Amino acid sequence: MKFLKLKEKLRNKYQSLDNGKKGFKRVKSKIFENKKEMNADNLKIIGITGSAGKSTTALIVHEYLKMLGYKSVLYSSAKIDSPASIINPDEACEISFNSEEELLDIIEEVEAYGADFLVLEVNESTIEKGITKEIPFAVRALTNLNPKHNLERYSDTEYVEIKKAFFKDIEDDCKCVLGFQSYNKELLDELLKLNDFEKLVFTTNYIANVNGIDPNMATCLLTGLESTLDGLKLNIKVKGEKYKLESKLMMSYNALNFVGAITILEALDILDVKQFEKCIYDINIPGRAEVFKANGRLIVVDTHLPKMLECLKSFKDNGLISKIKVVVGSMGHGFKTWEDRFNSEQFKEIHKENKKFAMGLLKQYADFVYLTENDNAAENVLDICLELQGYLEGDVASVIVEDRKDAISQAIVESKEGDVIFISGRGNRRVLCNTKTTMKLLKDSEVVKETLIKIGW
Repeated sequence: MKFLKLKEKLRNKYQSLDNGKKGFKRVKSKIFENKKEMNADNLKIIGITGSAGKSTTALIVHEYLKMLGYKSVLYSSAKIDSPASIINPDEACEISFNSEEELLDIIEEVEAYGADFLVLEVNESTIEKGITKEIPFAVRALTNLNPKHNLERYSDTEYVEIKKAFFKDIEDDCKCVLGFQSYNKELLDELLKLNDFEKLVFTTNYIANVNGIDPNMATCLLTGLESTLDGLKLNIKVKGEKYKLESKLMMSYNALNFVGAITILEALDILDVKQFEKCIYDINIPGRAEVFKANGRLIVVDTHLPKMLECLKSFKDNGLISKIKVVVGSMGHGFKTWEDRFNSEQFKEIHKENKKFAMGLLKQYADFVYLTENDNAAENVLDICLELQGYLEGDVASVIVEDRKDAISQAIVESKEGDVIFISGRGNRRVLCNTKTTMKLLKDSEVVKETLIKIGW
């Protein structure tokens, strides 16, 4: 079995557990000592890549599998859930795995736990390094593909080619799931021809019609969506059959994450739509559209600025909320362990344009902005905040509160009934690089909870 061969290859390369050199850093020793031989032939590995939504989609698939009683291991940037790992499942990470040593750790954990499924979020740098090449995926999935998603590191052409590489030269029998959202019909046609394995496409009725493709080609199709402060109501078609789903998870962009997860589960032949709705009804995605309702306010913690602002603007246009208040910062450069590319002049220039773009969005959508810290590293927090404030050009009211915890608390305390406080950029990440050589621990959602308790909401 290729899974076992991959394990032995990596063990031989990076030393065995007994050597105490590399690998196996994250395996709980008690579980490892009591492990039973797993049947590697029964293990199914799901790899999920894309420009956005891959963390959320991976977590949804994982939670559904667990609900059905399967032993599932999840590695995503939003959450790592591996019972054989010492990693706290409530903590985020930058990249779920990005080296062969980390892959070896994951394999050992899967073996120790006796897992039925392994759900992996796959980053473009992991694909570029060839780390995923020998993993025998049962399903390879692409949530979406925005060629300009990572211009700080790749050109749009390079980025697309890396994502396409995930579906090329596949030796193991697998199914490929393709999300059709943010690219054109020509690229979809290319993706459909990258290998000879079965392809399952998911999209929306609107996107299909606008781009001139037959909606009936989609395995799963979003045909209708209602987004309210109480959650989402979806109309979908799965292989031509119509269903209605509800979830308390807010924000319309999550609808396609649900549709993507459904398509992956259909590829695995374990989809039960009623059970899926039960799974997603009360689901919580750490740091992704994490919503707190308190004293007539909405407090939202999320990583993505553009999509969230669009959702909040639609709520405001429909009279569901009053004012949109945003807590936002920007990373600096020069932290001791960061890659050299973060210090390059090219990176700084692209990052400057990104900051201008972000502030341009706030000028369009926000009613008030709290400018604060976010991984400033070697740069001065105040300097970064003043730069951001300059890009706002006085078109939207703002205040600088350098300490992020103070900024979040102040935004909540100063809010009025009907307001939304959107805490942007960090999700559920805890580590904040606050000088060139130091970091502090701060988790946005925990600051929200502490503040609400303190003020008695």
